[in-house]
Amino acid sequence: METPVTCKSRGYTLRGTLHVPDQHDAKQLPCVVLYHGFCDDRDEINFVHIELSRRLCEKGIVSVRFDFAGSGESDGLFEDVTVSGEVADGLAILDFAKGLDFVDPTRIAIHGLSLGGCVASMVAGLRDADVCALSLWCPAPDLVYNLRDHKTLCGLDVSDIEEKGCMDCEGVRVGLGFYRDACTLDPFAVAAGFSKNVNLVHGDEDVTASCECSKHYKELYGDRAQLLLVHGAEHRFKSFAFRAARMESAMRFLTKELLGIVEM
Repeated sequence: METPVTCKSRGYTLRGTLHVPDQHDAKQLPCVVLYHGFCDDRDEINFVHIELSRRLCEKGIVSVRFDFAGSGESDGLFEDVTVSGEVADGLAILDFAKGLDFVDPTRIAIHGLSLGGCVASMVAGLRDADVCALSLWCPAPDLVYNLRDHKTLCGLDVSDIEEKGCMDCEGVRVGLGFYRDACTLDPFAVAAGFSKNVNLVHGDEDVTASCECSKHYKELYGDRAQLLLVHGAEHRFKSFAFRAARMESAMRFLTKELLGIVEM
């Protein structure tokens, strides 16, 4: 069953989709919360989060995916988006999932793609007790670090951001607040607060979010993390084989962590 849902964050109404297995009894079920990337929405690149949600549902796992404020169908303007704001939204979405009476609050995992992976790692670090596992696809904390340290955004020189008051990212207006917020953040330091198992998947030809990001997460989490580098894959994983490799890695990890099922 797929149901439209809403929740509140920072005065905004966030709009999302809740996936609940059709066949389930009254017992509480595990859940995965999905976070989308920069300039995207809850369906994600090539609808990959719809596929992940539906596959989780087939396994008896609830999932919920919302548009962050300023993205997709949620309230707000994209030019007002900040990473800290998305982390606050991520916390509100996590609380929404915890509040569902059919969800087991001890079995909630977080999954994020691209900047959503950076946000997911920060939410997990801030709420370690509420998150049992973390799944990251092409996490992009380098978007924050590159903007903070080099004044570049997705490879664009934005050193005139203070003068212009905004950044042009592929025709989308990114506000000055995004830059100023990024200058205050250290995503890896926040992510370090997470103490459970982590699954990382990254393409080794990703120029949007360097695979060095996932390597750094692997170092940060040590033996609790597993990293799959997909040879030849870029940020969008644009082939059947690349997409399947990423999906199967996440599914194996999440079913093991949430259901105790080890799939080959």
